[in-house]
Amino acid sequence: MLSTALLASGIFLTFAVPPAFEQSPVGGARDGQTVVQAPSPRRQVIAIVPDRTSGRDWGLRYLREAVHDLNRESPDAVFCVGDLVQGYSRDHSAVTKEREDFLAIMRALRMPFYPTAGNHDLVSGKRDANDRSFADEFHALFGPLYYAVELEFASFVILNTEDGDGRIEPGFSDEQLSWLDATLARLEQRNRPIILLFHRPLWDHKPTRWDERVQPMLVKHGVDYVIAGHYHALQALPARDGIPFLVLGTCGGAIDQHPLAGQLQHVTFVIIDETGKIEPYHQIAGCTLPVDWITKADQDLAYKLKTTRDCVTLRGAVADALGQPTSGSVEVEVRNPLDRAVDFAFRATAPAAPWEVVDREDGKPITRVWTSRTAIDTFNPWTTDINTPFALDFDPPKFVLAAGESRVVKVSARCGAQALPPEPPPFEIVATYSDSKERRVPVLLRGRIPLLRAPQLASDLDAATPYSIAVWTNSEFDPPERNASARFLVGAGDSAMRIALTVPDLQFSADAAARSSKVSDSKVSDSKVSDSKAPLDDPLGDGVRVVLGEGPDSREFLVTFTQGTLAPVIRSLSPDRSKLQPSTDLAITLTSSQQSWNLAIDVLRSAIPAGTDLNGLSINVGVADNDSTYHTQWRWLAPRETPARISTGQ
Repeated sequence: MLSTALLASGIFLTFAVPPAFEQSPVGGARDGQTVVQAPSPRRQVIAIVPDRTSGRDWGLRYLREAVHDLNRESPDAVFCVGDLVQGYSRDHSAVTKEREDFLAIMRALRMPFYPTAGNHDLVSGKRDANDRSFADEFHALFGPLYYAVELEFASFVILNTEDGDGRIEPGFSDEQLSWLDATLARLEQRNRPIILLFHRPLWDHKPTRWDERVQPMLVKHGVDYVIAGHYHALQALPARDGIPFLVLGTCGGAIDQHPLAGQLQHVTFVIIDETGKIEPYHQIAGCTLPVDWITKADQDLAYKLKTTRDCVTLRGAVADALGQPTSGSVEVEVRNPLDRAVDFAFRATAPAAPWEVVDREDGKPITRVWTSRTAIDTFNPWTTDINTPFALDFDPPKFVLAAGESRVVKVSARCGAQALPPEPPPFEIVATYSDSKERRVPVLLRGRIPLLRAPQLASDLDAATPYSIAVWTNSEFDPPERNASARFLVGAGDSAMRIALTVPDLQFSADAAARSSKVSDSKVSDSKVSDSKAPLDDPLGDGVRVVLGEGPDSREFLVTFTQGTLAPVIRSLSPDRSKLQPSTDLAITLTSSQQSWNLAIDVLRSAIPAGTDLNGLSINVGVADNDSTYHTQWRWLAPRETPARISTGQ
């Protein structure tokens, strides 16, 4: 902790990046200290609600959710810039009802609200400039048409822009401007920032004669900011005589253009600190989220659907299209693990596009509707949107499963003859359910159609066919690098065959040290890190796994690389599958370049399971790319359920 002398002195540590920690005698920050942060300037946060005018109920929801936002963010006061209702009606009772609807929402505010009158609040449907009945009702329900508010760190002046010489028409009367001059003179003595709020941007209204009647007054009394509404389009204007001008958009008002055209439903905040600094900013209406926006019970639904092992089971494979056209089908069994109905929709993988988030509250759609870029941000051309020549058909493409139900979908795949082995075709399942707030929640499940691969042993590297080492179970942590490829060659001498791997890799990584040889009892994952941190699943550096044969007599090998020398380390899974042990059944030759590394793996005859022929031998090859971030993701020649089978041409 800080010394007693330091605390008694009243000296606070000043904060930079990182904080100015007390240093220890041996150098570096001393552990166990207490930092006393210097006080920041006190400040007030003011919110301003823009135009509500639309005359339609859909606009009220933006206002209602803005009030929810304001109550969560707790500004010191809330103002507005007028046009609180549609107004302009010959039916005065209809306008009264609109005012009551507005006030019913605003009364939920937990801080003071200071209204401003706009043209829609004061002008009658008769278009009679002398009809003051609407203005009288505003006086009765809301308050004065122009007035001042003194806050601790700022003064706000609210003006009436429908005061053209005492008539309900655009402009400032001489009487109001005389009041403004006297009020600004008085507020100037407070030595606090002065902010003007009003509805119409009358600096654009020639009859007002702004530059002659108003602007000199603002300069004389040191007005700091001018904020208006009316245009339904957000815009920051160039400063006039050093005074910033700002026009707000809408909060429930009618708009018809893109937000980047300045039209958006929002609330404006103004931060004023005790030094007089003013910092406005804007926030989309309905943007804050309540603390229970996602409950654990709701998140558990998504997690259970995404991670339940038997939610999607794929059976079968389709013949490879190498050198000949192919068609076939697989079965995908889908189970609903939730306690409610789930809609399932199969589709071929689509290009990455934004997700629309549609929120609901009390069973009704609310303003929190936005697009999430997650699908675009996590786009990986080697794992998520693969250019495949296969065409897929789903029977049925869409269906609903009740809680606990299951259904088998037939997925047909067809492809013309290909000169090179095609990428296994991907597909997607969108599982959609209703959560506790009646929101429709989509969960994306990805899959790939297994291909029956039969690599034929070639006599030399140039004649060998490259097969991709692909992702079969998607993860957002997969690196955005090209797939490795494997070529299969006839062996020589003690070698039964050679596997020639080419691995595109921006950073070739060695295993830092030999790790525990114990293998977890948990099932080895085909693609993702297991929780065991066992070296088979999760090497510290790049790794290669080779699986030969099937069943209890199969052999599995792990190849990693030592730190510094990059010498290959070869280990095999023990017969009881409990640990890794050194192995001499593989011979490794490593070459690397700046963008890739190559591994020639000679599979010695001693590596082939006893009693197994090389022709038709089940084989799988996995590649793990661990760059400096160290997060193991395995890619495989084939799924474990349908491994490739060697063809010797016999």
